[in-house]
Order: sequence, then C-alpha cells, then structure tokens
Amino acid sequence: MEINDASTTKEVNENQLAERSDRAILNILQDRERTYLTQIDLPIVTRPASTEIAGALMMAPGAAKSNFSVRLESDPQSTSIKSPLRNSRVEPSIARSGGAIARPGRRPLGLVPRRSRSLTRLLRAPAKVELMGIGIDCLTEKQVIARVISTIRDGSGGWIVTPNVDHLRIIRQRPDLLALINEASLTVADGMPLIWASRLKGTPLPERVAGAGLILSLTAAAARTKASIFLLGGDPGDGEAAAARLKQLNPALKIAGVICPSPGFENDPLQMAEIGNALHSAKPDIVYACFGFPKQEFVIHALRDRLPSAWFLGLGGSLAIVSGRTRRAPRWMQRAGVEWAWRLGLEPRRLFQRYIINDLPFAIRLLIGSAVQR
Repeated sequence: MEINDASTTKEVNENQLAERSDRAILNILQDRERTYLTQIDLPIVTRPASTEIAGALMMAPGAAKSNFSVRLESDPQSTSIKSPLRNSRVEPSIARSGGAIARPGRRPLGLVPRRSRSLTRLLRAPAKVELMGIGIDCLTEKQVIARVISTIRDGSGGWIVTPNVDHLRIIRQRPDLLALINEASLTVADGMPLIWASRLKGTPLPERVAGAGLILSLTAAAARTKASIFLLGGDPGDGEAAAARLKQLNPALKIAGVICPSPGFENDPLQMAEIGNALHSAKPDIVYACFGFPKQEFVIHALRDRLPSAWFLGLGGSLAIVSGRTRRAPRWMQRAGVEWAWRLGLEPRRLFQRYIINDLPFAIRLLIGSAVQR
C-alpha cells in the first residue's frame, strides 16, 4: 500500500501545532493573574478553534459573562471539549425552554491550579477598573516592574501614577487633574480603600501597589538590569540619604543624579529649565519625583518631553521613608489598610484635617458608591 508522506507530515504538524496552542492558552490563564484573554494574546492562538476560545474568554473580571463555557484540562493529551460545532472547542450553553432561568456559567478556568509566573506572562496587557473617572490598571507590583524593565530595554519610557483616596478626592474637586492623570502610561492603586472599592464594584484589583514599596522593588530590579535612577525632590538631605541607602541595598545600582529644588521652583521657568537640562545630560532610565500630589504630577508632565526614554514615577514622601527620616507602618497595618493611622500618629497636626475631616467621609462615599454600581 502506498503512503502519502506529505499528507502524513502535515497531519502530524497540525497535531503538534494544536498541542502548542492548547499549552499557550493554559500558560496565559493558569497562573490565575487573569482569567481572560486580550487582543495582545491573539497572535499566539494558531488554530481557528482557539479563536473561539479567545472570544469566549475575552472579558475582564466583572464584565458581563458570555454564553460560552470552556473546559480545559492540564494534560494536553487528555484535553477534551464536547461541542456540536465542527472544529470548535467551545460549547454553547443550551437555551432553556418554558421560561426556565438558565444557571449562570462557571467562571472559565476557575479551578486551574496556580503556576509559576514568568516574565513574559507578567507583561500581558491587563484590563482597567474605573474609580471616580480614573482608569486603574489591574496590575500587581511584579507586573509593574516587568513592564518598566521591559520597555527600558526597548528604549521607551512612560509615566506611572499611584493614586490613593486623598488623590481621588482632590481630583474630584479639580477636573483639570483628571485629564492630566489619564495621560499616564500606568495607573496603580496606592491605597487599600481603592482595592476595597474595586471589590465592592465587582471588578477587583489584584493588589495594592504602594509607592513606598515600589521605590525599593523597582530600584532593585533596575540594579539587576544595569538601569540607572534619578532622585528628584524631597526635603533637603532626603535625596542624598535615600541614594546612599539604595546604594547600600543594591551595590550595583547606578545613580544618575540627585536634585532637591528650592521651594517654588515649579513656577520658575529658569529652574525648571535647569532641571530639564540636568535630566537630559544624565539620561537616567527611571526618575523618582517626590513632591507630593498633585505638584509632582505637574512637574513630571512638564519634564517628560526632555527625556522620553525614561520612566517617571510620582512617589510623594517615599524619599523620607527610604532615607530613614520617617518610618513606614508595620507590615500588618499595611495589609489591614490602616497605614494612614500610623502616619496620623506620627504627624497629627499636619494630617488630622486631611485624613479625618476630608478623606474619611470621602472614602465612605467611595465604598458606598462602588457597592451601588455593582
């Protein structure tokens, strides 16, 4: 009997390609960072049937559920999904007759075990959660670091905003800030009330990404990848002390410069030009601007064009914490969402009006409004 080698080879290749496609989909979804696929994931989908899977799963947490349910097993050899459709791995839900109410579909891959997370998976484009008109990126701290380091290698920069409850309150009072903040490349939640609000809304953010923690973890990643940092702002002496501390923690770290401008510099075109020239000459990969909100956002917006290849982060009082001039709350208070109480205890006169009179009622309104919107 004569065997057609070309046909046999094509069939084997198709089976191998199908298996790789199945594994690619599982690799994206099994780490539990996301339970959905986005447009950026579609290039890895190689089979026509997998496109239907992508369409069934292409929704952020909290979005309206589709009429498709998908079952994927860990072993590619035993993967089986029954479907009346030809070349389809999607099973349409069966319409109920007689007015019976259909049961809601199970969340895709909700029982898939957690796996180790590679850099490639961390770079997947996430969805956004809207709070008070601001789109908050569904990113973990590791994902933020991965995105920054990856784009630095590609020679492109960006801008990270870390809003908290106080920031949202100020933005509600100043519409001009809303348009400014929405220009940022990434926006991550620095405040547990924002996390709670996203959960009440039914679109949960993965975790809090605090600026005081990000300055340490991102700097460590920069040191490992030979990226340089620039410290801008803080009180006199904070920048130098923070630079020394960061260098002690990361001996391989490259510090491109430290500048503590005099008060009112943002309104002085000459001083702003001098800072821009210093950044342009030093060419850092990451710039930490620590002036408090919203001053640091306006400064970053004015300086970004001088150094488009760098990442700018507005991190408020992070330099004071890194330098040791002030202490951050214990870890349990950070996790419980009461770090504000620690800061209030350290500076009651300065922060009582902000935290108790202004922010607390606003936080309550934010949580109630989010629950109503669910």
